[in-house]
Amino acid sequence: MTVTTNDRTSLSTIGITVPDAHEAADFVASLLGVESGNGATVPVGSTSIEFTSSHSPNQAPPRLVDIGTNHLCFTVGDIDRAADHLAGLDGVSVLGEVITVPEGPIAGNRWVYFRSPWGTLFELQNWPEVPGYYGDTGARLHHRREDLPSATLPTCRGLDHSGYSVADLDAAIDRLVNHHAATEVLRTDIEADRGFMTAQFDLDVEGTSRMAMVSVGELNIELFEHHIGRRYAARPLTANGSNFLTLPAEGRRDGVRLFPGAL
Repeated sequence: MTVTTNDRTSLSTIGITVPDAHEAADFVASLLGVESGNGATVPVGSTSIEFTSSHSPNQAPPRLVDIGTNHLCFTVGDIDRAADHLAGLDGVSVLGEVITVPEGPIAGNRWVYFRSPWGTLFELQNWPEVPGYYGDTGARLHHRREDLPSATLPTCRGLDHSGYSVADLDAAIDRLVNHHAATEVLRTDIEADRGFMTAQFDLDVEGTSRMAMVSVGELNIELFEHHIGRRYAARPLTANGSNFLTLPAEGRRDGVRLFPGAL
């Protein structure tokens, strides 16, 4: 994984390149009911989301399964209410149906993806009071149980996780655990047919995926290694859909910037 240092903050920063940074920041800030700072940065607890305008604003966003692709997921207390609200917003598309996971470490989890007005995919998740993985490990993700009183997205509780598509799941986990004090919480394998992928992700592909979730401080990170045929390479930081992740590093006063597509 390629790294550079970031002297501006010791907090976690999720950086995403979008066609218009101010439009993206205003959209996310409005859902959370917060004020964007420095023009295109949205604070979410101890994490900040930093949007940058693309040098190629007309470029279509990358597919969710391509190397280095990022998605942000918001946790909610009532996913049906939240999804109905999003479906009524101009330019927002909720994809497929709300899915309830029947078994495994995320049993009881309910989720659905939605597409923002500029095309980027986001996710909603509604965790049960007792997630499936609780019976398998003492490790825990950060499950936020209180609704944000200022949020316009009904029952929104903040950021659930930042998700990434990586080339090598084991290498990504090792990097986060060994260099950023991450805790691996769960892993699972996923298989999906073409109809499911088309309905839920707007992707005409099929295959299998390996998924893991780790926690770094108060940030949950979801990692996917997809096996769906051809995957396109990560885009440069100036291109629409590129991203970086800045995390604290042990023994350093600055943060270390990670580029997930380099794995």
